[in-house]
Amino acid sequence: MLIHFVASRTSLERDIEYYRRILDVVRADGHTLTTEWVEESYIISKNKNDAYAQLDWSNIYTKNMEAVAKTDLVIAEVTDDAFAVGFQVATALQQKKPTLLLQRDTGGVPSAFYPSAAKDNLLTHHFYKEEDLEKIVEAFIKENRIDNKDLRFNFFIDRQIYNYLRWAAFKTGKTKAEILRELVQREIKEREY
Repeated sequence: MLIHFVASRTSLERDIEYYRRILDVVRADGHTLTTEWVEESYIISKNKNDAYAQLDWSNIYTKNMEAVAKTDLVIAEVTDDAFAVGFQVATALQQKKPTLLLQRDTGGVPSAFYPSAAKDNLLTHHFYKEEDLEKIVEAFIKENRIDNKDLRFNFFIDRQIYNYLRWAAFKTGKTKAEILRELVQREIKEREY
């Protein structure tokens, strides 16, 4: 699966080990990150130079939006508030992507990302402690595996196709969706996709 990880760049130096642990879980499960930005950003942050000012932010925005569009899941570390993180989370939810918000349990006030007002079945928020970070990430990925779920989309057809599907469903006792699924699977098999 493709997984998009987003977190505050301004917290990189302090939180790099948490970010790395999250990414290690994603990779260990055999998943792919949509972007590999953490280590490069950490080096820039650590060097305390003007490299951030030199970055092409328009290109970074475009890459992040493309990453959100193609990803299967989003994992966001939200211990610190960051506009860019919130924007990507909102975009992911708008695109119906399951999203995990991870917030370190510091015993303080929840971050602005605490979804008390955002009631969305695609949004999961967890406070984590040092010892349970990996377990939370693993459970979220396992619960949202694509191969465990049927996916749906809208499909517009003309009258001729509708009439055929209705006739085929009647003749075979299958649903129209089952008939379409079998046709697509046969096409995939023949084309060795």
